[in-house]
Amino acid sequence: MYRIRKITILSLAITVTSIYFVLGIIFGILIALLKTNPTYVNIFGQDLLQDLSKLSYWQIILLYPIAYAVGGFVLSISVGIIYNIVAGTTGGVAVSLVKDSTESFEKDKKGKR
Repeated sequence: MYRIRKITILSLAITVTSIYFVLGIIFGILIALLKTNPTYVNIFGQDLLQDLSKLSYWQIILLYPIAYAVGGFVLSISVGIIYNIVAGTTGGVAVSLVKDSTESFEKDKKGKR
């Protein structure tokens, strides 16, 4: 067993920010589609329809990924700092790692470089 005692905060932030950016693109497109057909908005309530009417389609599609990415960046830095503090006390999360020594893994590894 190995333990994750410290997380590199910037690496975590970049990875989580990328994930949140992609989610922001997906949600931005979905919200823009909801704006085209207000019938579906009634499921979520009238407040959403009023908020969406203030933004254009392009504003929605552009602002959602940026807002999600910024939120993901701030959140991941916070989580990384808290994890490193708590892991210093508790010893970190225990993980079991297996070394893959197959030839296919080595070929894939060399092919990606």
